[in-house]
Amino acid sequence: MGSMKTAQSKPALPSSITDLTPLELLKRIPVAAAAAHNSMHVDTFKKNYGHLIKRVGKRLLTVTVYDAIMLPPDTS
Repeated sequence: MGSMKTAQSKPALPSSITDLTPLELLKRIPVAAAAAHNSMHVDTFKKNYGHLIKRVGKRLLTVTVYDAIMLPPDTS
């Protein structure tokens, strides 16, 4: 008859994010710092996660701390 779908639970938050306040999570950091946190080159970060990057001023490219921490793990 009907198939029952199992409810997908949300992944647990990483321990690095649980101690941060909402204001700290919204803080903007340079793309270079976000790339270093995720062990990737800046150009790779820009190519794969360009939708997360915001330009501040003429030159500074930033990402929120939340976005930098919550990127999906590298599968390669």
